[in-house]
Amino acid sequence: MRTLPNGQFTNLEKNYGKANILTVKVIAHRGASGYRPENTLEAFELGLAQGADGIEFDVVNTSDAVLVIRHENTLSGTTDIEDHADLLHIKRSGVVEDQLVDDFFSEDITFEQLKRLRAKERLADIRPGSAKFDGQFQVPSLSEVLNADFVRETTIVVELKRGSHLDVLDESIGKLTAKTIIESNVLDKSVSLVLESFSAELLLDVKDHLIQQGIEAKYFLAIDSTKISNCDLNEFANKYDGLSIATHMLLSKDNWVESCHELGLEVWVYTARAENATTTIEAYYEELIQTGVDGIFADQPDLLRRVLSERG
Repeated sequence: MRTLPNGQFTNLEKNYGKANILTVKVIAHRGASGYRPENTLEAFELGLAQGADGIEFDVVNTSDAVLVIRHENTLSGTTDIEDHADLLHIKRSGVVEDQLVDDFFSEDITFEQLKRLRAKERLADIRPGSAKFDGQFQVPSLSEVLNADFVRETTIVVELKRGSHLDVLDESIGKLTAKTIIESNVLDKSVSLVLESFSAELLLDVKDHLIQQGIEAKYFLAIDSTKISNCDLNEFANKYDGLSIATHMLLSKDNWVESCHELGLEVWVYTARAENATTTIEAYYEELIQTGVDGIFADQPDLLRRVLSERG
């Protein structure tokens, strides 16, 4: 990063912090989801192989309280469940992220039944390369991801999802998450754990259980379509380590990064998708990087890593 002749930082460095720009984290969003069906072991491993600093994934549960990796508790969009005749009868109305939908739900099948399903590309029309892998990969459990060798010395972002799947649990998903982490071997792998949720209740619950077990982690509240004037950042700073915000929020007139950094909060942004670039890939990522954001969730982590490497 260059300096001016008098030794002062450039405007970019002055506004957003020299060190932060150089150390922005690349997080493979649901794995390398631009190239493989999302939230699969294969997508996670590829994302890390492409230079991501860590992986992010979403956690729901089955009827027998096994924590599994799906974006939400509905299954038709990301699995081949409609090809399993013996499961067609479970289709019904249910709640996903406070929305009523007709679908197949993870809480209506056992983990054994779920393992018979195979993942498929959710955005097949714009990601035909990923769709070529439809039907090849299983739906992993949280335990399988945490025990995988390839997560060693990485950042693992575990997002807890809201929905009707929580209704079948005898104990909270936060307690189950803490228990699954403890029972895995992930704490022996020098990982950085980040727990995330759009639900403050779920996030604070898992925080309480992990703290009780003496497990070190960070906690990020995810928010969307919110103005900074509608948020109590001081309260957030007392409860969380950071915020995950949408790209349109980061690029709005609200100065999220500076305001949060003043209070010790990190800011990560979701989601960088190459398909959303309106000019060049480099310009698209550069606009996000120059805000001084601390982490970027990327569907194509290799492209973001390339831009960061080329800018030095």
